Amino acid sequence: MKSIFNKIKVIIFISSLLIANSYAQETDKIKGTIGNEKMGTDKIVICVLGTKTCMPVNIDTNMTVKYQNKDTKLTDLPFGLYLEADIIGDKPNGKTVKSVSIDETKTVICFTELKKEQENKLSDALRKTKGVNYFEIHSESAQVYIAYNPKTIAYKDLENRIKEAGFELE
Repeated sequence: MKSIFNKIKVIIFISSLLIANSYAQETDKIKGTIGNEKMGTDKIVICVLGTKTCMPVNIDTNMTVKYQNKDTKLTDLPFGLYLEADIIGDKPNGKTVKSVSIDETKTVICFTELKKEQENKLSDALRKTKGVNYFEIHSESAQVYIAYNPKTIAYKDLENRIKEAGFELE
């Protein structure tokens, strides 16, 4: 009987340690795009979808992702490329990318300002843009999420169409 009780105590102790460790290493999943700011060889900036935040994050300098069918370092990815990342918030060093995936058919474009009354104008411009498959306007964070066909329209051309419609981008 004493043996069973000791095993139960060990299981409870180990379970407690595992739970405490998972809280200490909380991981957040964020979606957004690669920011324009260059932060050196061990950091990138992620412009987070649904917020006005451009978050600098630490990266493993050896971490790569497939971009245009090539293994590419995170610091070599282009501005505006859509990504989803698991971020660990280790307090003394800031936030660190644990894992990342990219999607070359999506982007998030940030505006200096995007008022609620401008949504129809932006919707019209995006609906008329060949290659745009889907979009979501986030006026509260001054952003638009766009799914598009890069074989039909390049990211830079997408930006230019939005600027031509009278919008100022960040």
